Amino acid sequence: MDFTESSLRDFLANVSSDSPAPGGGSVSAYVAAMGLALLKKTLIFTFNKTEDEEARRQLVEILKDADNLANEFLEMVNKDAEVFIACMQDKSSPPDKRFAPSRQVAQDICDLCHKAFKIHAKGSYLYSKSMKLDYEAAQRLIDAAFRISWENGHYGEQG
Repeated sequence: MDFTESSLRDFLANVSSDSPAPGGGSVSAYVAAMGLALLKKTLIFTFNKTEDEEARRQLVEILKDADNLANEFLEMVNKDAEVFIACMQDKSSPPDKRFAPSRQVAQDICDLCHKAFKIHAKGSYLYSKSMKLDYEAAQRLIDAAFRISWENGHYGEQG
């Protein structure tokens, strides 16, 4: 199932079901995409209010990067679900090996979160301060996604 094509209501119903996926990894990717959407909202608002051509040029670049990264997060929503289901179906491998692909997806989401933090930082000098709460909320959503993915990526590791 393509969870990115379903309604938010359907996605939430799937998350709250007894199915193994979507779960924490898919949710973290979705949350990060929502954080980027909120970031983009603040920057679009800023773009529409400013006449500074250099600031507008920078905002266009940041918006393009945020849009591309949001799409990568949306791809991870489905990838996490697919990989986790495959891990659950693999009964022949020991758990530490069986869930390695799922932990790798979580690490990939963490890496994307690092990129999102950098995009957020680039816009931090440009955004309209009237959008401060939304701009900070975007960062908190990305941070939550990072923390969930980091924990998923390290769950079950030996050592």
